[in-house]
Amino acid sequence: AFCYSKMPNPPTSKPTEAPTEAATLTVWYPDYENTSWLTGKCINDGPLPSGRAAYATQKECCEKAYGGQSSRACVSDFQDPPTQAPTESPTEAGTLTVFYPVYGEGEGFCTNDPPADHGLSSLNGISTSATHAECCKKHFDWQKSGFCFSQMANPPTQAPTVAATEPGTLNEFYPIRNQGSG
Repeated sequence: AFCYSKMPNPPTSKPTEAPTEAATLTVWYPDYENTSWLTGKCINDGPLPSGRAAYATQKECCEKAYGGQSSRACVSDFQDPPTQAPTESPTEAGTLTVFYPVYGEGEGFCTNDPPADHGLSSLNGISTSATHAECCKKHFDWQKSGFCFSQMANPPTQAPTVAATEPGTLNEFYPIRNQGSG
């Protein structure tokens, strides 16, 4: 009886009332047989393979067996998977609280428009930034045209924004050379 009690699904003295799912375990383990590490997930289907590490939760299994997985395949298999982006679904342009890069349109730019406006179903797996300028610097600093920065509500400039039109109106002094004979 002691050996039976150590089994994942030990036999009972009475039959179960209804059939249960095919050998569902109370522990989670990495499914190394059916996928590559990049697309790997944790499962709780029985029987537990011999020598395989088992974890109390699906989250713990993903963290230990697939930590650093860039595809996020393991955590996306959760019943309520975590996201890297806001979970609200804004429908008006400029309503997100974060900015994200859009690479496939023109030179590329950053926006806080709803993802659907740019052909995306969500922002899962996309790097986001708190400000428009931070996003442009992070993703499009290489642009010689400065296009990303030019899309900002108040874009930075490389020159004064007000042209001096009257003598003595500049805030800087400079020498005047070769004027007159002296």
